[in-house]
Amino acid sequence: MSILQDVKKVLISKEQLEKRIHELGKQIETDYEGKDLVVIGILKGSVAFMADLLKEIDLPLITDFMAVSSYGSGTVSTGHVKIIK
Repeated sequence: MSILQDVKKVLISKEQLEKRIHELGKQIETDYEGKDLVVIGILKGSVAFMADLLKEIDLPLITDFMAVSSYGSGTVSTGHVKIIK
């Protein structure tokens, strides 16, 4: 069973996405050449995109992630975002 059977329309092809990530990586290289570069992922869903982007950046850099919560100790959002890291 393929997950693609539920897809009605592909908005951005894999090739288009890979090309754009490559372009972004090269633009970041140009903009940050000779500067300190810290790449920060926001939320867990950014990991796959961030990994692909980092492969395209040929500069020394530091990576980190933010941790945020709006749930506290419950299972329903409090409506207030708490920055943990």
